[in-house]
Amino acid sequence: MKSDTTKKFKKGLINAAERDRIHNNSDTFRLELSDYITQYKFKSKSIKGYETSVTKRQVGRGVYFYNDAKELLRKLTLIVGKMEAGNTSIEMRNTGQSILDALLKSKSINKGQYQKLVNKYFKI
Repeated sequence: MKSDTTKKFKKGLINAAERDRIHNNSDTFRLELSDYITQYKFKSKSIKGYETSVTKRQVGRGVYFYNDAKELLRKLTLIVGKMEAGNTSIEMRNTGQSILDALLKSKSINKGQYQKLVNKYFKI
């Protein structure tokens, strides 16, 4: 996302203030996700029988989600990046909301983190 913004800036499509705003948003989002990933790694070590391989899939409304929290976090990162880039379609919002629900249900994120992400990216 940062490189795309830099390319647009060099072409003159956006100004320096817009470039800086997008870079700051990207840095903030990366820090938030790093915190979630760190929390997940700590929790996964304490779960008896935890395996890193993905063995099951959850099917819902034509979208496949892996039950592995790492995979869900990767997908959530992509969705939020797309939404920040301008793709704010209902499908993106619903997919992101479903991933957040799955992460909350599996206790990979807590309710405060869930609410923060919903209010920032998936609020209708």
